[in-house]
Amino acid sequence: MSEIITILGNNIKRIRKEKEWTQEYLAEKAGISVPFMTQIELARKQPSLEVIEKIANALDVPYDVLFINDVSPEGKSKNTQLYEQFLKKIEFDIHNFINNR
Repeated sequence: MSEIITILGNNIKRIRKEKEWTQEYLAEKAGISVPFMTQIELARKQPSLEVIEKIANALDVPYDVLFINDVSPEGKSKNTQLYEQFLKKIEFDIHNFINNR
């Protein structure tokens, strides 16, 4: 999977563990299955934007926090690049969705 999906999974897992939550608890709060949550955290599945929003809401964090790779000054340019990739992916998905209606 792409680097951004790996970052997403790592951040979900990190925040979940900071809250001392199990995967089961987070999956239940987000309204998704435990196996799917596991696959997301391991970067084996790419969740939809809707699922990302559900997870962010369950964790009580802004969704963009889930895509931050490095908060050091050196990491900011890398984060900007990843964020731009993410926005391009969203635009592509929206374009496909609209054109396939």
